[in-house]
This record gives sequence, C-alpha cells and structure tokens, in this order.
Amino acid sequence: MKNNYAKIIETLESAREIAVFCHTSPDGDTIACALAFYRALTPLGKTVHLFSEDPIPEKYRFLEGSELFGKADKKHYELALAVDCSDADRMGGGKRAFLASPKRIAIDHHKSHTPFAHISQVESDAAACAEIVCRILRQAGWVTDSVAEALFVGVVADTGCFQFSSTTAESHRIAAFLMEYDIDAPQLVYKTFRRMPERVFNLKKRVLSACRFFDEGKISLITFRQADFDETGTTSADTDGIIDAALEVAGVEVAFSVSEVADKNFKISVRTKDYVDASDLAATFGGGGHARAAGCRLNGFYEDIVDKLLKAARDRLL
Repeated sequence: MKNNYAKIIETLESAREIAVFCHTSPDGDTIACALAFYRALTPLGKTVHLFSEDPIPEKYRFLEGSELFGKADKKHYELALAVDCSDADRMGGGKRAFLASPKRIAIDHHKSHTPFAHISQVESDAAACAEIVCRILRQAGWVTDSVAEALFVGVVADTGCFQFSSTTAESHRIAAFLMEYDIDAPQLVYKTFRRMPERVFNLKKRVLSACRFFDEGKISLITFRQADFDETGTTSADTDGIIDAALEVAGVEVAFSVSEVADKNFKISVRTKDYVDASDLAATFGGGGHARAAGCRLNGFYEDIVDKLLKAARDRLL
C-alpha cells in the first residue's frame, strides 16, 4: 500500500474550495467521512461542499451537518474529494463535476476499487473508510471532538458495531483513540446501530416473515417490493442492515436482499459467511464491494433476477 497521507494533507491545505462526494444510497461510513472532512476543514477557513446524489437516510440525520448535503451544483470545483466510492459511477450525477475538477482525491477501502482520481488512497484491509480518514486527519493534527464523533459513527456503521468479520484489531484501536475525545460513544452506537423507527420495524418484520431459503438452507433471500414500502411508509433507504438477520440463520452461507427501486429495476445486497466472496459474486453482475458484503443493480423480471442470483451463489458453493 502506497501511503499518500502527506500528499493528501498538502493538497487539502493548498485548496480554498473543496467538494466532498459520497456514494449513491449513502451509508453511515460515507456520510461520516464526508462530515469529518467538513468539520476538520471548515475551521481552517476552507469552503467545503457536501454532495450526495441520494438523500441522507433518516437514521443519520442526528449528525450535525447532515442537512448540508445536496447535489453538485457547479460544473467543477477547485478540489474534488470522493469518500468510500469504489468507482466514479458510484457518485451518480456528481461524477461529471468530480471528473471535471482539476484536482481529484479518492479515499476508499473497497477491494473492487477502480482508479478515477489523481491521488488515490485505497486500503482494502480497512473495515471502514472512516479508519483511513481518521489516520489522515490524525496525521494532519485535525481531529477534534466534532471530527471524532463523525469518525466513530463511520467505524461503528461499517463494522456492524464491531461484529462483522472485516473488523480488525486496528478498528478497535481507532475506536479507542476516538473515545479519548469528548464523544458519547454509547449514544452514538445506539443511534447508529440499534435505534429503529416503528415503521422500519414493521418493514423488517414484513420482509423477514417472507424470507425464502434454498439449497438446504445455505442460501437465504429477502425481498423488498414497492408494496412493502407503500404499506409501511418506508423507502429503499430504510432497508439498511435488515439483510443481516437473514445471514444470521444457522447454516446460511449466502444471503441476498432484492430491493425494488423502479419498474424492473432492483438493488441487490449480498452478504456471506465463510465460503463465498461477496465481492466476486456481485462482480458477476457489474457490482462490487467487500469479501463479506457487496452489492449491484439488476434490471429485469423479479423471478429471472432471483434465478441469476441463485445460480451465481450455487456456482460458488460447489
């Protein structure tokens, strides 16, 4: 791994206007990384813009600054910074403004990362992109209580509160470092990982009751149809984490969630245990991610998509 920390810090220090881009369907990690940079750089006199193609999920709106995210409103920026984006397409409509910017930085932890910036810091062994951002901001001397709060949320979110297999000793060391600051760690864990609105609970109950199992229980599949969202008052943004319950069942090695986002258009999440690389499976359909968590988008009829996913899983479970 080439360490570009000093180069990234120097580039940030020399810029007056910085645009930070999250990935589509933003999760806690990408949001936290963006907010950490905003909280670190704004006191230094920088103008920092925060961009997300999709709305910030309600569960993360407790974070101060979450209301500042919008869509890219200019053709380019002095410095563009992408956080937790495995490729340029993951920025959605922000891709054009990012690529048109004269200086571009990408910080990521996806093993499927495709280079798209002038300076890239990709560490696929990091459980969360927030871990990389923490090391950069720590080296720069820019970690404050506010920055620590955001980064702690990012680590908690992408490690599943330190339960995912991607969690490392370094994840715990970074969490311990951040807890030295004036943050309310138990409340942040609760709000990030455990708190659930009643309507999301109803969605979870509804889809899990219809969970399907295949191949002697080695594969599980949950489905979010538009009717599920309509009848529970939820959206596809409320599906985060529900798939984990389908993977926790004893004997399950591969879990899929198929979420209807438009007519014949589905967002697929993949979670695996020991024998299947989720990123490799998702890559079959043009997606990517991590060894135990990945995703992709598929178009077509629902049952055809399910058949394709089952075949891909079976090919890897042989």
